[in-house]
Amino acid sequence: MSTSRYFDRICIVITVIALIITTLFVFGENLGLNKIVDEDAEGYEAPSGFTTNDMNADWNDTDATVITLLGDSADISGNGAYTYDNKVVISNAGKYVISGDFSGSIIVDAYNSSKVFIKLKGVNVYCEDDAAFIVDQADKVFLTLADKSDNTFESGAEYSEEALSDNTGGAIFSHDDLTINGSGSLAITASYKHGIDCNDKLVITGGNITITAPQDGIHANDGVNIIGATLTVHASDDGISGGDSILIAGGTIAIDECYEGIEAVTVEIRDGDITIECSDDGINANGGSGGFGGMPGGGGMGPGGGGGMNFDGKNSGDDERPEPPVGFDNMERPENFEEMEPPEDFEGMEPPEGFDERPDNRGAENEDRPKDSDSGFANRNTESDSDSDSKEDGDEETWIHISGGNITVLNSSGRDADGLDSNGDIIITGGNIRISLTGSGGNNAIDYGSESGGVCEISGGTVIACASSSMAEEFSSSSTQGVILYMFSDEAESGTTVTLSDEDENTLLSWDVPYSYTAVTISCGDMTVGNDYTITVGDNAETITLDEISTTSGEGSQQGMGSGFGGGHRGGGNFGNGKQ
Repeated sequence: MSTSRYFDRICIVITVIALIITTLFVFGENLGLNKIVDEDAEGYEAPSGFTTNDMNADWNDTDATVITLLGDSADISGNGAYTYDNKVVISNAGKYVISGDFSGSIIVDAYNSSKVFIKLKGVNVYCEDDAAFIVDQADKVFLTLADKSDNTFESGAEYSEEALSDNTGGAIFSHDDLTINGSGSLAITASYKHGIDCNDKLVITGGNITITAPQDGIHANDGVNIIGATLTVHASDDGISGGDSILIAGGTIAIDECYEGIEAVTVEIRDGDITIECSDDGINANGGSGGFGGMPGGGGMGPGGGGGMNFDGKNSGDDERPEPPVGFDNMERPENFEEMEPPEDFEGMEPPEGFDERPDNRGAENEDRPKDSDSGFANRNTESDSDSDSKEDGDEETWIHISGGNITVLNSSGRDADGLDSNGDIIITGGNIRISLTGSGGNNAIDYGSESGGVCEISGGTVIACASSSMAEEFSSSSTQGVILYMFSDEAESGTTVTLSDEDENTLLSWDVPYSYTAVTISCGDMTVGNDYTITVGDNAETITLDEISTTSGEGSQQGMGSGFGGGHRGGGNFGNGKQ
């Protein structure tokens, strides 16, 4: 047999094998074969948004390295950790159990393929000039709060040059993915910037966590996912800033003090009890956003600008919005502005020598990385600025989707504030939403990107949203659940009850609204097009026919409305002659 025949047969065999492998790869699961996947590998998420390891707080610690903190030193029993210069450094993948008090930082500095499991069993860490807990490098770190344990992380107000050069921005700071789980408690007190600052994704699936911070309570670039935790936040800027996304699938969240409550490009709420007390927006989907109060990229002026400077030189944690300098509106360009030219050699200017030779200290997977001889652990990476609030792409999709949970947004003093604010869509398919913003100051209970093609649709759940009529927006006519926007000229006083009743005088919805209001948006699943409904505010009542799925009525509806183009009906009625 000739050589060419052998070659032909070999080619046929290889082709058949390739076809078999391809078939098994594509249809393997249908044939009963299971894929082997790392549930915590980069890019992998379980359908619920949480991995098995995220949810597992009961991992076995019998073979863990035990670290006992002793003030300014530590006793280590096991491998993978060492102490250096008021630092406890975890340098390998594996399991660690930590207890005791410490003045300094606990640092994870492992290979970039490492998964590190840390159980806190009564830990109190204070660091004067850096984060108390730092993930310098790992694939993912799981921080478990042991049952019945009380733990604290606290940082000082002025960070060291090393910390600042690393863009460290919180009492807990992580370059990589971080998960917090368990049933114990954790108190986080930051005197500099954020409570938790995470360059990648932050996942919280348990624990009783309290955060106090001068800027954001939680600040993450690649998203925040929360389920099952009890979270209390006191912040001067955002309560939770999620960067790309925020997913809340359960738990109890109380943001008792903040400028904006929850902010990300996309916000999804599936379940949970959420209360937000804010001085600006309650929930903000800010994709492609600009504006004075919250410019993306972290360099904006005023609160929400991610650490930018106000006109008065104060940082973005200040409570009050700054006033522009005197004469700001009258500033003019120099007379020769159009004639100004760049330097003659501008086009030929080169960056300084070595500009593109920035070191990458992350290390290749499984590579033996030398430790820095001065610090005892690898140099930190500064590849991303943790103050980046959103992507630079102004065309990214942005939305708020609420499918469950109990959500309350309260704002007693804000001006030009919104309860729900999306630069794109707002989609409500479930949940119970209550919003109270004062009826003055141009406040809008629900604001969406109607001017850019966004929609505000409701198909389930209940809504009572009260604020000012001057900027009120009606829901989109593409909704499938009845909704009424009712506006009136005189403010209802704080504490005035609003009630929705059907034709048989059955109460469908009722709420003692905390703050004054001149507009109410109200919706529930019992509302049917063609039926009459009575809205009662205090002692005054008005019967309205729901003649369209999104109906607008009341004396205030004859005045100017916000930028909504939802297609609702603007009806009559003067709500008891406008008397409150």
